[in-house]
Amino acid sequence: MELGQAVRSLAGRDRGKTYLIIGFNADGRVLLADGRVRTVDKPKKKNIRHLQPYRCVLPEIKEGIKQGNIDDHAVRNALNKLYPKKNNSECNSPCLRSFLANG
Repeated sequence: MELGQAVRSLAGRDRGKTYLIIGFNADGRVLLADGRVRTVDKPKKKNIRHLQPYRCVLPEIKEGIKQGNIDDHAVRNALNKLYPKKNNSECNSPCLRSFLANG
């Protein structure tokens, strides 16, 4: 797993939600943000074993995190590009397409 990678929560109250990795904690947890409920200023700390990583890493998010100028709007836009709307069965993202096809 690396900065800017999309992940899906497998356990907990947030099971099924998609996040972006915005950092790593010293105790082995991953810092996650979705730009709405979990903001960049207050990320969710989650055990790495409770996450399913997607294949894609978003370079614009990764660079923004490294430069320290990432905001919630950028995270929301990146997730909206990746994750299809509930009423849209078509998924244009190669990162998520194989997972959504398998269920």
